[in-house]
Amino acid sequence: MTQATDTLSGEARLKSRRNRFWTFCALGFAMAIVTGFVTGYAADLFVDGVLPGWSLLLMWGVALASFTWFTWSYFRRVDELDLFDNLWATLIAFYFYFVAMPSWWLFHDLGLAPEVDHIAIYFATAFVMLAAYGLRKLGLR
Repeated sequence: MTQATDTLSGEARLKSRRNRFWTFCALGFAMAIVTGFVTGYAADLFVDGVLPGWSLLLMWGVALASFTWFTWSYFRRVDELDLFDNLWATLIAFYFYFVAMPSWWLFHDLGLAPEVDHIAIYFATAFVMLAAYGLRKLGLR
């Protein structure tokens, strides 16, 4: 006679899986914040002549590898609907960037806009991506 090894209901398993997913995301977010502070502090040390340039390149490589691992692991954990929403939001953000950057550049060359502000475009692209993702999650497709 076989005995059930998993006594959790389907709802309990889903709740446990969802909690593990949000914990994973929260830890990734916390590590990104720590990485940002460390690299900012290291950049100041580099400017002051305390740290050599190769150490910043090494930190960048570690951060890039960590980001790549997190992204790969994240997409292995999400379901196909969330993956679909992520892909749509990313595509919409890419379209925004693909139009905004050359448009601003053109208007600057024509004397109708100030110098291209890459940070503004970066944050606007991130905003568009988050807005598109949020709208898809709200069911506004």
